Amino acid sequence: MGAWGTAIFSDDTALDIRDEWRDAILDGLSAEEATTRLVKSFDDHLGKDEDTENLFWMALAAAQFETGRLRPEVRDRALAIIEAGGDVARWREDGDEVLARQRERVLERLAAKLRGSQPKPKRLRRPPSLWIPLDVGDVVHVYEEGGENEALVLVVGHVDKPGVERDSVVAALDWEGGEIPDRDAFARLPLLPDHYAPHRRLLIWVTTLSKKEIFGPRVGEVVAKGVTPSEPVDPELFAHSKRWGLVASSVHEAQHHARERARA
Repeated sequence: MGAWGTAIFSDDTALDIRDEWRDAILDGLSAEEATTRLVKSFDDHLGKDEDTENLFWMALAAAQFETGRLRPEVRDRALAIIEAGGDVARWREDGDEVLARQRERVLERLAAKLRGSQPKPKRLRRPPSLWIPLDVGDVVHVYEEGGENEALVLVVGHVDKPGVERDSVVAALDWEGGEIPDRDAFARLPLLPDHYAPHRRLLIWVTTLSKKEIFGPRVGEVVAKGVTPSEPVDPELFAHSKRWGLVASSVHEAQHHARERARA
């Protein structure tokens, strides 16, 4: 489901909806104009995918309420969806009745908020830029505090984030640690497979969530530039999201799984 919890915004799609809503308001649009923009943005799903459509209206209503800009038509759509059961059935389909009941209570609380008085419009501020300025072809030596894990990754692309510049996407190189190879050797290092989907390569979407995590000497260093990967990388696979603090351990885990598969 793309969800890691039962809260409204413990879901990738719901977070995208909230982020796009806030971006639209920060761009100077009225609540009505911002709603129109989001409906157009999610037009491929509305009327075609019932689960995503239900989540869209509930998440949009919650995002609008948070910012004090709840539109009556959005409120009514969300309330009608919740009264019809919301998306609780999806949770029950996964076989976890406890989580299904938790989700049901979450939707009941949301409905109560939507029926109640609306907070005054809040002044929004854009989050500080946490962009990591790495170029395609950069080889980055990353490590964890204490030296428990280290890894080499190659920047293979970027994911644009409107208003927040862009995030880097890196491929994990099959390197066992120790002495850093020379520049020519980087291009010969195999790319590690994703241990959850061995037919794909381990690609890490590098996200930074706070100033403390911005890339720098505490996290790693660029050790080569202009390196071409040992095999083509499909940009459509830029989907695995990890934080910088998890990169080295993620690569170490992928190496372990690759060795286990090779011995099997």
